[in-house]
This record gives sequence, structure tokens and C-alpha cells, in this order.
Amino acid sequence: MYLHADDFGITFEQARDILKLSDSCGGNGSLTSVSAFANSPAFPDAIALALPHARAGRLRVALHVNLVEGYPVAPADELDMLVDERGAFKLDFLGLLIKGAGPQRAKLADQIERECAAQIARFVAEFPESRSGLIVDSHQHAHAIPVVFDALSTAARAQNCRISHMRIPEERLSAYRACGRAADIGLANRAKCLILNRLSRRMRENLPRGCKAGPFCGVALSGSMDRMDLRLARAIEQASSVEDGELEVLFHPVSVSDDLCLDPENKPFAAACASPARDAEAHVVREWPRQR
Repeated sequence: MYLHADDFGITFEQARDILKLSDSCGGNGSLTSVSAFANSPAFPDAIALALPHARAGRLRVALHVNLVEGYPVAPADELDMLVDERGAFKLDFLGLLIKGAGPQRAKLADQIERECAAQIARFVAEFPESRSGLIVDSHQHAHAIPVVFDALSTAARAQNCRISHMRIPEERLSAYRACGRAADIGLANRAKCLILNRLSRRMRENLPRGCKAGPFCGVALSGSMDRMDLRLARAIEQASSVEDGELEVLFHPVSVSDDLCLDPENKPFAAACASPARDAEAHVVREWPRQR
């Protein structure tokens, strides 16, 4: 298994502090993988911190496709279905899911493809080696939505990128029951898991040729991943087939004040960004038992 941090690069300081959670990057902790926001103003400086470690094989770096928070990389005036009058993203996961099943699906798909291509291009410009083996996930797991999944796959091909690994956010809840931890999963997170697990089946059937997707956890305890421990992670790992590969244990470590997040006016995201729970998760990553 490996410990992964989403939302890398909201600010330079946050990126620096996330890397401090990695023994292999000169810090103190079990983190070995991150995914970066290409649409963050801090992206060039943040990715510059990560790339020496990635190139030395010490850190796995993924593109964190973002269609729900902050501002797009593509021109906002070409994305009227995705952005508001400020030019900021206006839809969350549910909004994308609903609109993606509506009568304007084709127009939405075109705009999503355009923005995904722009984010991929920005990521690859800083990390050229990733073109032949792009690792992809997304903010709020939006790439699990069929219209986003299809547009992202098309955008990667158009950018001459081979997706080598894509997160499938399917979580094996049987492991929580086996460990007596089912009560730790809140109602909202249960609903998220049900939706994502269903969408994940379609994802698995339509992965790009040669793309891998290993087992995953991090939705069932989203917002309270400080409750994750090695025993539970091992149970989730054991519930997966050996052929699936390594388990990704997803954290969102290191809080950022709401005035420094990607869009301070998007109150739900800003509150999540500034949540003390993120610092509690950082503590878990720092203290996680070292793999042997």
C-alpha cells in the first residue's frame, strides 16, 4: 500500500508542508504519492518542489484534474456551462453528474474536454516525462462521472498522452464491517460510496488501453481520515485481489486558510480547505507505521 495526498499545490507553503510528510523526500512520514492541481496559481512553484523527487523515483506525482473549484486553465469565455460570471467553476460533483445526463451533454462534454486538455498540457509542460505515463485522478472524484471520464480520456489522446494509471474510487466497505468499523462511516459518505462504486464499474470497463487502476480507500472516512489505521487499511488491502496492485490510501493533509484557497467565495470548498481535520490527517501520515 502507499499513502497519497490529494490537493497538492493550493499554495507553495502547503505543497512544501505536504512533502515534509515524506521520509523519502527528506521529511518525516510515510507519504510517497501526491496529486497536483494544474489550475492553481501556485502550480509552477509547487510542482518544482515535487519533480526532483519524482525524477529520482522517490515520489509518485499525479495530475489532479479539477473542474469544480477555482478558475479554469482554458479561457473562461469558452466554458459557460462550467463557470459563473466571475469565471470560477460553478458546478460540484452532483451538478456535473446531473448536467452530464441532461440534454446539453454534448456541449458540456466539449467544454470539459477543452479544460481537461488545458490542464493536461500545463502539467506536461512542467513534467514532460509524464506524457508517456500520465497518472490521473480528480477533485471530488469527478472523473468517475461518465461525461467527465469520456472527455478526459479523449483530451489525453488529443494531447498525445498515455494514461498509465487512473484512480477508480471504488471502496470495499466489507472490510469496514469485518473490522467492526462500519459505524465510523457517516450517512453522507455512505451515499458517496454507493454512487462512486456504481460509477466505478463503468470506469473499469472503459479504461484506456494499458491503463492500470489499483484498489483504493479514502471516501468512506472522507473528512475524518484521522480514524484510518494500519489494521483497517490491511483489511481493505486483503479484500482486494492480488492482481489489483497496491492499495492507495487517500488523505487530504495540511489545512490552508480559507482566504488562500483556490476560490474563497466558494464557501463549502473554502471551509473544507481550512478544516482542522486536514492537520489531523497530516499527523496520521507522519505517525503511520513504516512499511517493511
